[in-house]
Amino acid sequence: MGWPTIPYKPKNPGPSDQTLEEMLIDLERLNASGFLRIITHGGERGYHIKLVLDDKRLVSLYAWNDKFLQGKTTIFRSYGVWPLEAMEIDENKGDKVIAEGCYTLQNGLLALRLENSGYGINSKELVYRLKLARVREYASPKHGWSVRPEYYAIPQNRCIPNSSKKYL
Repeated sequence: MGWPTIPYKPKNPGPSDQTLEEMLIDLERLNASGFLRIITHGGERGYHIKLVLDDKRLVSLYAWNDKFLQGKTTIFRSYGVWPLEAMEIDENKGDKVIAEGCYTLQNGLLALRLENSGYGINSKELVYRLKLARVREYASPKHGWSVRPEYYAIPQNRCIPNSSKKYL
């Protein structure tokens, strides 16, 4: 697969639409950069942060609220590695693109540089230290058996608009 994984032994594995390696990508050890898109899905709360790894795959993170857009400490749930098609939205179902831009993830630091935002975000660059909080194991009605790492996202800047400061 080519990415670091969290050493975790599942308690009750079952059928899933992802491999264990795809679910347990280790964001504290992954070094990557590329395009990002933040979306909301109609009928759901929260925000999906899609980080493109390459021309075929992305990492999907979920935030329950908009604290991360305000530069506040929050928790991200990692949904792991998915095909690039997971970035697509369906406006007929109420999906919306909140922001686009680029990201850098290196040594546990996640920098989100937002270039196109319709959300009124007061910062163009948000930098977070990711720390593994826990691994959740559950049966998802949508994806089947799932193992999902959750990370504390600890701000490393104070929402500096158009910051050119290097964090990585």
